[in-house]
Amino acid sequence: METRKDTLTGIKPIIYTIVFEIKKQKRKFYFFIVITILIAFLLGYILQLIPSNLLADSQLDYFSNSLQLISYLTLFSACLFFSGIICSEFNKKTGFIVFPKINKYKLIIGKYLGNLILVITIITIYYCLLALLGFYYYGGPINPLIFYSYGVAILYIIALSSFVTFFSSFMRSVNLTIILTLIILFMGFSIADQIVVLVFKDNFEPLYSLAYLGTLITGILNDPFPDPRYIELTFGGQGGPFGGSVEFTFGQWLTPAIGMGITLLILYLIGFFILAAILFKRRQL
Repeated sequence: METRKDTLTGIKPIIYTIVFEIKKQKRKFYFFIVITILIAFLLGYILQLIPSNLLADSQLDYFSNSLQLISYLTLFSACLFFSGIICSEFNKKTGFIVFPKINKYKLIIGKYLGNLILVITIITIYYCLLALLGFYYYGGPINPLIFYSYGVAILYIIALSSFVTFFSSFMRSVNLTIILTLIILFMGFSIADQIVVLVFKDNFEPLYSLAYLGTLITGILNDPFPDPRYIELTFGGQGGPFGGSVEFTFGQWLTPAIGMGITLLILYLIGFFILAAILFKRRQL
């Protein structure tokens, strides 16, 4: 009985922090909810009212097309919600406060879980809206692959959160963390992927890239799954400098293998959480 009471006593501060963090981030949360609803209805409903815009041939194609922007939604939400998990505490000098009922580790865990709940809620609402619109256009049942995509999206957002939390553990300010992580996630990985594909072509798959691993969210919706997963696109035209035709060939990896993608996302989230914990312990509040 005493052990159970001690456990509840230890968990309560985390729960209080989760509730506080959710209330603190509610304006940001409401903003993302509005954006999420607008994106879902813009892609899934309003655009279908345009005569020249043809509805996708199948429910699965509709889901795949509508989820093309999911990576941007997850990246922005991860950077904005998790960037202040650790560095904001250093910036505000909360380490000089004597906590009678909560230590710094429970504080960070509570903040992280509070933000994770908010971000998962945003992604869940997006998927629910797409499922409803997909049912509206194509009838039932809902293709089960959308649930697999949802699972990958949740795993992806947790991996992103660990990545951003890692940077938050050693950066000096929240704004700097947001800017740096956005640059790396939006530009850094994409540029590196293009260089790798240009140099190595199909000999080296960019499995190091979070941006590439995120393509599994829509890639898993393909039935059958892409095989081969590496393709080459050729563009050509007439009128080169010496006459004749000019052709350019670009290679592209479509998506990682399902098992490999999920495994690497799990390794990503574990690895960056461990690094964040080590840096946090060394830095101390």
